[in-house]
Amino acid sequence: MWLLIVHSFILFLLVLVYAFRFRKLEAHLEKNILVQIQEATKDWKSTPNLVLLASFVLFLLFPLTLGFSFFLRTDANVLVVIVWIIWAYNWSKYSFFRE
Repeated sequence: MWLLIVHSFILFLLVLVYAFRFRKLEAHLEKNILVQIQEATKDWKSTPNLVLLASFVLFLLFPLTLGFSFFLRTDANVLVVIVWIIWAYNWSKYSFFRE
C-alpha cells in the first residue's frame, strides 16, 4: 500500500511541476498534451521534456502499481499484468503513433 501512495505522490508532484513551472516556459501552449509528449521524445534531454516523459511513464505504470498493491498475494496478479499490458499498449499507440 505504501508503494501506491509513493507512486501517486510522485506522479502528482511531477504533473504539478510540469503544469505550473515548465508549461509556462514552453512556446507551444496551444498544443495538445499528446502532441507535446510526441515532441518530447525528440528532445528528451531538456528538463521540461524529461519531467513530461517521466510523468507519462509513471502514468503508464499506475495500474500495475495499483493492481499489485491489492492483488499481489492472490492469483489475480496475472489479470493485473494482462490489463496493464493492454493499458500501456493502447496509451503508447495512441500517444506516439496517433492511430
